[in-house]
Amino acid sequence: MRILQKEEILPLLIKLVSEAKDYILISSPWIKYEILEKLLNRKDIKIKAVIRNSELEDLVITDRRVFDLLKKTGGQLYLNDKLHSKFVVVDGEKAVIGSSNLTVSGLLEDGNIETAVFLSDKEQIRKLEEQFDQIVKKSVNIFGEIAGVVLNSVNSINCEILLFESLPQQTYIKIPSDSGFLLGRIATVKNLSSTVFNTFLNFLSPSLLSDRDKLRLILSEKDREWRNAALLSYLNERNPEITVATVEILTEFNPKRIEKGESILKTPLKPPESGCPVFRLKDEKEIEDILMINHAGYRMSEPVNFGKLYNTQLKAYIDLEKIYTMHMAVLGTTGSGKTTFVKRILENIDPEGKKIFIFDLYGEYTDFLPSDKTEVITLPNILFPINVENIRDILREYGIPLQERSLDERRVSSFFRVYLKPDIDFIGYREKSLEDLLLESSEVLSPGSPLREEILTVIDMLKDDYGMDALSLQPEIITDIKNSVHSKKNFTVYNFQNIEDPRSRTNIAGITLKYIYKNARNTRDKSLVILEEAQNFAPEKGYGEIQAGMTNLSYLMTRKIATEGRKFNLGLIAITQRPANISKYVLSQLNTQAVFKLINRNDLEAVSVFFEYSKEDIFSLLPFLKPGTGFITGLGVPFGIVTEIRLG
Repeated sequence: MRILQKEEILPLLIKLVSEAKDYILISSPWIKYEILEKLLNRKDIKIKAVIRNSELEDLVITDRRVFDLLKKTGGQLYLNDKLHSKFVVVDGEKAVIGSSNLTVSGLLEDGNIETAVFLSDKEQIRKLEEQFDQIVKKSVNIFGEIAGVVLNSVNSINCEILLFESLPQQTYIKIPSDSGFLLGRIATVKNLSSTVFNTFLNFLSPSLLSDRDKLRLILSEKDREWRNAALLSYLNERNPEITVATVEILTEFNPKRIEKGESILKTPLKPPESGCPVFRLKDEKEIEDILMINHAGYRMSEPVNFGKLYNTQLKAYIDLEKIYTMHMAVLGTTGSGKTTFVKRILENIDPEGKKIFIFDLYGEYTDFLPSDKTEVITLPNILFPINVENIRDILREYGIPLQERSLDERRVSSFFRVYLKPDIDFIGYREKSLEDLLLESSEVLSPGSPLREEILTVIDMLKDDYGMDALSLQPEIITDIKNSVHSKKNFTVYNFQNIEDPRSRTNIAGITLKYIYKNARNTRDKSLVILEEAQNFAPEKGYGEIQAGMTNLSYLMTRKIATEGRKFNLGLIAITQRPANISKYVLSQLNTQAVFKLINRNDLEAVSVFFEYSKEDIFSLLPFLKPGTGFITGLGVPFGIVTEIRLG
C-alpha cells in the first residue's frame, strides 16, 4: 500500500490503464469527459463504470460525452443513486482508492485537495472487487434493456410505469425484486402529446421554474442513454408525476427454485417500489426457463416450440403432455394464423412413440409433414350412410319417403338395420359397397314392387350426382381407416376436401374417431386427434346442416374423447374459425386455449370465458390482432402469454 499525493493520482491512473490486459472497474460518483478521455484510449479491454444518479445535477456533471466514449470503447455504465465510493481496479492486480472523483477538480493540480491509496495486495483487491460487484447488483445498467421506471404500485400485481421508449401494449418486461425479478406485461399505454406536455409545463408554478427547465433539458436531449439516465436522476430527485403505462405482474421468478426442482411460479405479494428500473426482455436464458414451465409451475414434460413471445426473440413453448391429458382449443377467424400455429407445433414435435391423427377438411396438412413418417388418406367424393336414418334421408331427397307403413318399406328398413352399424368392426361396408347394399335391399322386396324400381332409379341418380365411386369405394375406405390407425407411421392425415355430402363427412369422421378411441383404450399409447374446422364435426345445436344430437357420431365421439380420452393418453386439438358454433360442452373440456383474431360478436362472447379480469385489455384487442399474433392461456403454458408465430 502506498499513499498518493494529489499530483500523483492522475499520472498513476493513466499508467495503470495503459498497462491493463483484461479489464478496468471504475466507481466514481462523477466522471468528466476530459479525464476519462485521458484514461480510455483503447478498445481492447473491458470497462465497467458506476456513477451516481441521485439528482439531475449528477448527470449535468457526468455529461453525455462520457456516455458516448464508453459506448465507443464497448464499456458498461451503471447508475446508483447512493454511490459515494471512489476507486479504480485494473486486472484484479492493482487498484487506486481515494477521495477524488474522476473529474477536473478531483484530479488536476488546480482543483480540490485530494488523497488516494495505491493497492497491489491481491487479497485486498479481491475484496474490493467483491464490493464493486455488490454495488453493480444494486445499480442500473443504462446500456442494457432499461425501458423505464416504476412510478407507483396499485397492488402487488398491478403497477404504473414511466416509459423511456415507445413500447407497444403486450410487451413483456421485468422488474428486479429481492429474490429475483417480477415478470410483467404492459397492458395499456398512454402517450402524452407535445401539446399536452407543454400545457403541463406551463401550469408549473413559478417556484418550480427550475423543474420546468430540467424537464426541457432532459426531453430535448437526443442521446438515448444520457436522456434515460437523466430522467432516472430527476425521478430520484423528486416524486414521479406522469403515468405512461400500466403493467400486470404475472409472477415472481427466482432462478434458484429451478435448480431445486421446485415450482417457480410464485404469486407476488410485495408490490414493486417506486423508482425501480423496468427492463425490456430480449434474449435472456432465465426468461426462457420460465416459458418452459407449465401452469403448475413445474418444468414442462414435453415442451414444444411454436413461436416467440410477443415483441421479443424469446421462444415460446407449450406442454404437449397437457394436451394429451387436458386438450386444447385453437380459435381464430380465417387468415388469423390458427392453422399455421398448429403446423408450427407439428413441425417441432418429436413424433417418436406417438400417433397423430389430423382431420383435414380442406387439404391444408398434406404437404409439409415428413413424407417418411406420414400417411395421407385422400377420401373420394363418397356417400357413407351408417344407419337406416341416413338411408331414409337419401331416399327422401330423391322423392322416396321410407316411412315403414308398408311391408316393403319395413323390409328395406330391416335390411339396412342389419348391415349399417355406427362401428367400423360391425358395419356391412367391410365386404359390401353401398351400391351392393342398395341392390340387395331391392331384392328383398315383393316382385313388381314400385319401391324396387325406385331404388334402382335412385342408384343411377346418385351416380350421376356424386360420381361412380360414390357408391362403390366404401370397403376401401374401411380398410384404409383400420390400416391407418395401426400404421407404424406417426402422422395420419384424413383429407376430406373431396367429400360434398356433409352427412357422409361426419359419418366417416365419427367411425374413425370411434376406432381411434377404442385403439387408445386398448394400447394406452400417446395419441393426438386434430380436428380442423371442428364446428363441422362437433357443432353447437342449430348450426348449419350438421346435427348436434345423438345421430351425429362425430359429435358423440368428439365429446367422448374430450371427456374420457385423457385416461388413455388420447388428446384433442379442436380448431375453429367460429367458436360460437362449436359444441359448448366440447369447448369447456379444452383446457389450453390459443385465441387469435376474432371479429364476430357471438364468437367473441364464446371465448370471453377464457379471459379473467386482468386480461380484459387483451380481450378488447382480439378484433385488431395482426395475423400470427395470438393469446395462449390455460394449463399448457405458465400463464397467459401473447405470442407471435411465423407465417407462410
